[in-house]
Parts: sequence; structure tokens; C-alpha cells
Amino acid sequence: MKNPFRFFRSKTEHQDTQPQPTTLPIPEEPAESPAVPAEKPLETAKPADDFIEWCRTQVRGGIERRERNDIFEAYSVFGTNSAGQLICRYYHRYPEHEREFDLSYTRVLSFDEFNRRLLTELDRGDLKLSVYNACIKKAEDLTQNGTDRPEYEDLSDAEITAITSFCSAVDTLIDQEYRHSDGIFYCSCRSAVGGEILNLRFRKPLPHDALDSEAAGVSEVSVEAYDIDNLWIMGVCNRVREHCASCSITKLTSEWSLRKETVYLISAEGFPDVGGTLLIAVADEAAFPHFGFYALDFSKK
Repeated sequence: MKNPFRFFRSKTEHQDTQPQPTTLPIPEEPAESPAVPAEKPLETAKPADDFIEWCRTQVRGGIERRERNDIFEAYSVFGTNSAGQLICRYYHRYPEHEREFDLSYTRVLSFDEFNRRLLTELDRGDLKLSVYNACIKKAEDLTQNGTDRPEYEDLSDAEITAITSFCSAVDTLIDQEYRHSDGIFYCSCRSAVGGEILNLRFRKPLPHDALDSEAAGVSEVSVEAYDIDNLWIMGVCNRVREHCASCSITKLTSEWSLRKETVYLISAEGFPDVGGTLLIAVADEAAFPHFGFYALDFSKK
């Protein structure tokens, strides 16, 4: 028999009989791992500077013509490294910026290149002759570039007196002025007629002299005195020839200049009261400001 009261069952009771939805467990979120700091790139250690300084030039300043006119100061440092290479370093700074000197460049040089750079600094007056001698001796020992020539000796007082007497006795020259510095004896004078300014320079050969090698941009031609166009320079060469046992004349000409500046280089043997060879450079006023009597080249000094 059906239950007559079924209709009157409570709604709640009816709902209780409905199937309950299954509640799924909520998955637990994984615990956050502690933050790991990013690895820093390994800093590469700078190699130790193995440069060994032998000498440095005096600080040089002025206006250098490049792309523009720059006021600058600069100096060079010469030496070697642990590999036994000859090295030149060049430093510069711009005083208007009040900066420290910066390394401009480093060059590895052969012995001949090393020697020529030192000779150029010697001509500029930025390096003393005694410093040059000590530095080139170290380079000789390092590279086995010894020579049979004796070490360079400056002109003695007796030799300076003999050279002064020679210049004073040349009757085609007047108003002679003399000075001696770093192994070179200078004579500035005028021609007896016309007042043309002439320059004479005297020195002894170096163990590694620039005369033994070619200079870039300089032509060398052996000439006789009668080949010289300038009458007064020819007269000086003739006086030297009469004064010494033997001599040779080399015409040095700048091939990089439109004016073709020329200097006559006389190598005299048996010059009275002067031991060994005496080198004499003769030129007019225009040539000598750019001529280096040690480097035997024509460059901006």
C-alpha cells in the first residue's frame, strides 16, 4: 500500500535524499623556492704589465698640425718586455682638458728602428747623449747587435779648439757664432758677399750611425765639390778638402718637400787635432731647421 503521506514530506528531507556532489581536494601549491642570485660573470684579471722602462724623453708641448690644430703635450718611453722585444710607448695629453697622460700607442721595433727613433729624439733635444748611449748599449746586449766601432766620445776641448780655428780661418765666411751641445759643434755664419746665412755642424760618427742606413724620404748622392751649386758651400767643402787627409761629400736631399732642402755631408779623415772621422754638415739657412744631424733626415723637429 502506497504511503499516503509521501506527498507531505518536507522539502528538506527531499533535498537530503538528492545525491551530493563529490568535492575534489584542491591541490596544494608548491612552496616557493628561495631566490637564487644570478651568477656574476667572472672578471678576467688584467695581465700584469711586463714592460721595463729604460729611458723616457722630456715632455714636449706645442701645436701639432693634424686634422686640426691641437694643443698637446707628449713624451716617449723606450724599453723592453719579458719576451726581449724592443718597445717604444707614446703618451699624450691635452692640457686644456686637464687630463692625465694617456697611452697613445705601443710599438715593437727592430734594432734599427729603435736606434733611429732614439736619434730623432736626440736631434729634437728631448734626449741627452749620455741617456742615448746607455739605452742603445742595453739594446745591443739584448739583441746581439754589437759593433766593432768604439763607443761614442764627445768632442774634447782640444778638438773644439781645432774646429773653431778652422771656421775662423775660412776667409769666405764672416760673423761666425759658435756653440757646443750634446756632441755637436755648431757654427752659424754669413757669406763674405751677399750676407747669405750658412750653417756648419761637426760631430763624430756613432757606433750605429744613421749614415750606415737609408732614411725614408731622403736621397743620398755622392758628389764632388765642383758639383755644388752654392758658391759659398762649395768654398767650405774645398777648405775642408785642403785641411784634411781625405774626405768624401754626400748630397742629402729631402724628397718629401717641394723646396727640396739639401744638406752636404762631408766625412773627413785626418782632420788636424781631431781623432778618427769627423762628420761635417753644411747647408744654407732654410735647410737646417728641419735637418737632424744625428738621424740625418728632414722632419719637423
